[in-house]
Amino acid sequence: MKRKPSFLVVIIALLVFGANVQPTMALEEIVETETVVNVSMTEEMVQLADNVVILFDSSSSTGELYQDSGLTKLQAAKKLLYQRASAFPDVFPELKVGLYSFTPAASLVPNLKGYEVFYEMQPFNKSTFLQAVNNLPEKASGATLIQNALIRLDGLLEKLTGRTVVFLFTDGNYSKASTASKPIVLAQNLAKKHKVNFQLISTAGSEKQERIIEAVASINESSRVFSLDALLDRPQVYTGAIFVLEESYIIAAENRDEVVGFKLDHILFDFESSDVKVEFTDELKAVGEVLKNNPDSYLVLAGFTDSQGSAEYNLGLSHRRVEAVGKYLAEKFHIDQSRISLFWYGEASPVASNDTVEGRSKNRRVLGFIAGVR
Repeated sequence: MKRKPSFLVVIIALLVFGANVQPTMALEEIVETETVVNVSMTEEMVQLADNVVILFDSSSSTGELYQDSGLTKLQAAKKLLYQRASAFPDVFPELKVGLYSFTPAASLVPNLKGYEVFYEMQPFNKSTFLQAVNNLPEKASGATLIQNALIRLDGLLEKLTGRTVVFLFTDGNYSKASTASKPIVLAQNLAKKHKVNFQLISTAGSEKQERIIEAVASINESSRVFSLDALLDRPQVYTGAIFVLEESYIIAAENRDEVVGFKLDHILFDFESSDVKVEFTDELKAVGEVLKNNPDSYLVLAGFTDSQGSAEYNLGLSHRRVEAVGKYLAEKFHIDQSRISLFWYGEASPVASNDTVEGRSKNRRVLGFIAGVR
């Protein structure tokens, strides 16, 4: 499914006012001016998911302060959820969304409800959903009944059709239910039975975070973990589980143009390869230099494949390709990994026909953009 220009702000708001970077010939500049007279934005947004289930954590441990944000983990998670929902259109009938907390006032007895409903599964309506986010608990308290929530989730998923993604907010803690399997085992079973993917939004510490990432990687190729700080107040960084976005910007204004970001054109790969080709080192050098010269900037990369091979294999291959580019930049230019966000889509959103050799060669790609420049 494709959505047209009104959806630009759903995921990406690239234009950040004011920038001070040096132009780089290998990258396409994204510019804005002090007074914009005419801004035209066009894009195609390919919808990847039909259903979004959000499992929210408001248990006692989320009352801890989150890094140096001045917010608790609970407050930071609510802020992120509100930010992302606010960017959606007023109504979005093609996407069903449900919001549930797995910290209900219920015991661990399996027959009792496993989560509390804040927004019953239904087509997205922004005003109603934002009110549901506001209704989430203000104060962290109670047990983390994630196992019960995942057990009950099975019944909800049975009723859904199409592609489903489950967003799970977690700090890595949970209240163990002696009669239930571990959360990761429950998630693996759900993914296998319903072909869903899990997107974990984590407020866990670094050591626990690594264990979570390793565990989630075992669910399936499309499941992954994001640290909350990688998403909070960064509209350019998104999970990529609901949409693939191809965008172009045409900006015209009377006053002085300023560079506010850079778009990295396609880095291409050989068939079934994830090796970075020598011919693209100049483009990557330009990216590295911009990141080094603008310490507040960050890079978003997305990997793709052609249609040869199975969908699961291509997801893995696009993952390896985008990881290779990210690793190249991190190692060659000493860029902290927290400034590089990676996304992979397999064969989704081709830029050329997969029926020809030439077209397939164009689809084996990694693209990206630098944002947050000042």
